Amino acid sequence: MSNDAAAPTETVEPHGATGLPYAAQELRTERLVLRPLNTGDLDDVHAYQKLKDVVRYLYWEVHDHEESAKHLRKRIAMNRLEKDGEGIVYAVELPDAEGGHGRVIGDMSVFLKSAAWGKFEIGWVFHPAFHGNGFASEAADAILGLCFDTLGAHRVFAQLDARNEASARLCERIGMKQEALLRETEIFKGEWSDTAVYALLEEEWRSR
Repeated sequence: MSNDAAAPTETVEPHGATGLPYAAQELRTERLVLRPLNTGDLDDVHAYQKLKDVVRYLYWEVHDHEESAKHLRKRIAMNRLEKDGEGIVYAVELPDAEGGHGRVIGDMSVFLKSAAWGKFEIGWVFHPAFHGNGFASEAADAILGLCFDTLGAHRVFAQLDARNEASARLCERIGMKQEALLRETEIFKGEWSDTAVYALLEEEWRSR
């Protein structure tokens, strides 16, 4: 029997968000640029907002071009985090072969749920034509880095329809753990829907 003491478990002192207020800034990954949305993104955004498969588990139906334009204007205005409830939506852009302005293939959102507790919620939408290339994982990882390394998050979570297997797999790939399955928690598009909750804590992010 060994007398060696067990390795100490890393703990994180209680704290709130430390990087507020925060105005949206460009984020770069190996292959992607995450930046604030702008009006020039309309056609790219509409290209996936008009698809039934994309909106299947979202709170809105397919958008025509005018509805996408209206939706885009609202999301452009979401560019700062300071007070609880505020959010930022980032365009996920795949640069062209020369590294210049490319196509918006999806968007990532981050919402401040509690500044005092360092709690943030993230979400995403991607064009299905770009699935299977690791782009969503790469973009989501960048948003987690923003939350934990810049904003001082303690906890980052995502809520999704439990039938949304693609988003559940994404949560698992970026290190989130399923914490809860809320059964028939809401009526969603005419039927009862279960909600799955995934989350990642700061100490888990640091130990990845």
